[in-house]
Amino acid sequence: MDIGIIGGADGPTQVYVSASPASWVWLLLLLAAAAAGALLFVIWKKKRKR
Repeated sequence: MDIGIIGGADGPTQVYVSASPASWVWLLLLLAAAAAGALLFVIWKKKRKR
């Protein structure tokens, strides 16, 4: 994964990220797993309070 930052003191700064499609698949899987874990944690906490 490559990250490039373009900008200066007098203008806006932009961050560009480029990666191969395989890297995006792994990133999406990681984000989905993190979201599922967070959801399960919230459900577990709600059931535990009862």
